[in-house]
Amino acid sequence: MSTERDACPPGEQDVTRRTWLAGALMGAGLLASYGTLAFQFLSFLLPKRLKGETRLLFVGPVDRFAVGSVQTIMDLKGNEILVKRSEAGFQAFSSLCPHLGCRVQWMPADNHFFCPCHRGIFDAEGKAVAGPPADAGQRLADAPLVVDQANGVVYLEVEVPDKKGGPA
Repeated sequence: MSTERDACPPGEQDVTRRTWLAGALMGAGLLASYGTLAFQFLSFLLPKRLKGETRLLFVGPVDRFAVGSVQTIMDLKGNEILVKRSEAGFQAFSSLCPHLGCRVQWMPADNHFFCPCHRGIFDAEGKAVAGPPADAGQRLADAPLVVDQANGVVYLEVEVPDKKGGPA
């Protein structure tokens, strides 16, 4: 009993659909993984080109902010940013609680930020000290702030929107 497979000369193999498909899928997987590796390598070499361009958004003169006060400003995306001035200098935080995204409020009498959703409390440096955010070890997200002491001006560093209106 001889089959067609037995009729192949020694050294040659009959390629079935199953073996061809397995080889094609393995090749596609290798190509995808090497492509990902190449992209990561290029993003390591050229990080500035892949990141969005930023610019400085005028917030106000330094003397507009009293020591111990927190003022709310809006960035170009409509996000509320909390700008705090202390004896040590300026800090800026996102107004969104990292726990569920509720808006935090500055409580000047208690010298902390308060999230009304689950009674989360953040100290003046943005670190959670009570409530679910503290249990998760969270803190308020920092916003990049630039203080030009020579000219007495405060700026917020924001992403430049592309021509379609979104971030670059």
